[in-house]
Amino acid sequence: MAEKDTKKTKQETEETQVGPRGPLLRSRENRVLWGVAGGLAEHIGFRPALVRAAFVITTFFGGAGLLAYLVLAVALPEDDGTGKPVPESVWARLGKVVLICVLVAVGLGLAAFLAVASAWTAATGHGAIVASVVIALGVAVVAAAFIGDVRRRVIPWLLAAALVLGIPAGAIAAADIHIDESIGERTYTPTTVSDIQGSGYELGTGQLQVDLRRLPWKKGQTIHVKSELGIGQMIVSVPTNVCVVGHAHAKAGELIMAGDVSHGVDPEIDQGTPTSQAPRLAIDAEIQFGQVIVTDEAPAAITEHGADYDHHQEEIDSQERVCGR
Repeated sequence: MAEKDTKKTKQETEETQVGPRGPLLRSRENRVLWGVAGGLAEHIGFRPALVRAAFVITTFFGGAGLLAYLVLAVALPEDDGTGKPVPESVWARLGKVVLICVLVAVGLGLAAFLAVASAWTAATGHGAIVASVVIALGVAVVAAAFIGDVRRRVIPWLLAAALVLGIPAGAIAAADIHIDESIGERTYTPTTVSDIQGSGYELGTGQLQVDLRRLPWKKGQTIHVKSELGIGQMIVSVPTNVCVVGHAHAKAGELIMAGDVSHGVDPEIDQGTPTSQAPRLAIDAEIQFGQVIVTDEAPAAITEHGADYDHHQEEIDSQERVCGR
């Protein structure tokens, strides 16, 4: 009877034990990378998933979580399986940390590449490809869940890959961003009104230049130009005697239209209705991310030194005279 009471008391003591449950070591069994989170969890009696989540969350605060993980990976010896540390020099552990750092850097670079590729694929109208890959990864996660040791080691990486691909594509779809697949530099210099592309000028990523200074502008004439750019810089040049009217919009970036400036998220410019008989450029400029410049400067000048912000007030004053606003 006394023996049963003793066992019962011992069991209750074990169940109510709080605080450290042994030496702080890197776990040999409960690990994803180097056993730091698993060792801490075993030491303080927390669930490993909570400790890993704490490292991940604190990594977003100046990288504190990642730094703490690497320091502990060097400082803590590994559990030999019996609760005792494996004999290993600090230099050997440091060498492993350097190797891990290199692998992490490569992994982050690969993740960044995949995220950009996913966003680009979705923006160019091929989001179904990303969706198919994410679904395949989900199926792989379900399949791995039924395979013992594989489950613990493979599922986190499959979930990470699904998030890296799915989040950027989802954000692009939610923002309703569409980008043409063309890349590079496009320069158009029409010399007659019939040379202007009726469907508009369009480029996916790069620099789009439309130089309208050689057109035979006539008094009272209105020339309509539509221009769309996905990511990059759009430059539209007109003579100083032309009144610029129309609309420009971007998802994010900077708009400069005849001296007026709007920048930030969802910037927009609408030029007022003129009262003069000066020739008019009715422009409809749309860009996803980047810069739109409608100016009386040459495209080459903008390319060489960028937008001349000191010139903006001169353009505003000139437009007031020309347009009669």
